[in-house]
Amino acid sequence: MADSTTFDGGGDVPLFVAETPPRRVSNERANIDALREKVRELGLDLKRNWSEASERSVEAPSPVAEPPAQQPARTEPARKEWLDRLSDEYREDFLAQPPANPTAAVSEGEERHPLANRAYALGRLAFALESAIKPPVAALFGFASAYGGLVLKTLLGVLLLLAAQGLLRDWPKPVQPAPPSVAPIAWIEIAKPYPLFDLSAPILGRAQPLYSARRHVAGGGREDVMTFGQFAGPKPFLRVGVYRHGTEDASDPGYFVDMARRASATGLGVTEADLPQALQTRFGDFESGALQLSGAAGVKRGNCRGFRVEVAAPALTMGGLMCGGGDEKVSATDLACVIDRLDLLAAGQDRALSDFFGAAGTRKSRACAEATRRK
Repeated sequence: MADSTTFDGGGDVPLFVAETPPRRVSNERANIDALREKVRELGLDLKRNWSEASERSVEAPSPVAEPPAQQPARTEPARKEWLDRLSDEYREDFLAQPPANPTAAVSEGEERHPLANRAYALGRLAFALESAIKPPVAALFGFASAYGGLVLKTLLGVLLLLAAQGLLRDWPKPVQPAPPSVAPIAWIEIAKPYPLFDLSAPILGRAQPLYSARRHVAGGGREDVMTFGQFAGPKPFLRVGVYRHGTEDASDPGYFVDMARRASATGLGVTEADLPQALQTRFGDFESGALQLSGAAGVKRGNCRGFRVEVAAPALTMGGLMCGGGDEKVSATDLACVIDRLDLLAAGQDRALSDFFGAAGTRKSRACAEATRRK
């Protein structure tokens, strides 16, 4: 309450009004202490709430409060003092301490996580497309429910066809045998060769030889072969060849290999062979040795001889096989006489070959003289 001092006759106008704080402040202090203890127990951060409450209290009156015109003016200073004291106590007690719950709630203005924004956008898109997707999906499920068995059988058939096609494609195919490797042709047989050589010997009689010739494809060399008689016949058998080398490779294979090749060319085989000896002729010394040959139907003849010679200039090879008539053996002298009877008929432009046979013709054949004297 307030005391008043008046002047006499001056009416009831108060000169001084002393206003005391209301007694309810002490009760509110107790409530504040209790609220402080409760806040400490709960661990709540009431900084914002207290600040907003203080501002609202200062700026505008409570809606349930009486209109400002009806409240006495003496209550405003006490209320302001109480709010200032309450704010000071709050700063001392709460702001100095760390918040009990460090996890702050996310405000509405903060930015959402990118994944959350994308999920939200996808959800809105799915919701917008629901009306367009729903009819075909419903039709598809309706068709599947109505014709489910037929669809499954069709899919199964297609899968079986694809599997069968894959198996047939990967099925092992029979391996075709590789074609035999054919060596390139080195020699060509001359169909109707013109005879370049001739041989006439009394031991061979008057029979005409079988004449053949072939030419090397790459080098141009030529080999002429004359065959007299038959291997299994009663008369002497002779096969002689003259090979004029060209630019092809004509390396010396050796005596035994050469005899085997010459016998194989006529369908014969060499079963026995003696070491070759030197055989003197007008063309030079030949290598010659006794041979045993075998032919078709088991025919064997041990009265045979082989011969050959290599001439450096001109590049020339002469050689062959000879067997006696019946069981008669062929001596080295008889063979040398037959070789000395070999003559050149035509040389064409081969001047070296012509000179070689011309020089050999000037030499006397001792072998044929001895064979004639012996007879």
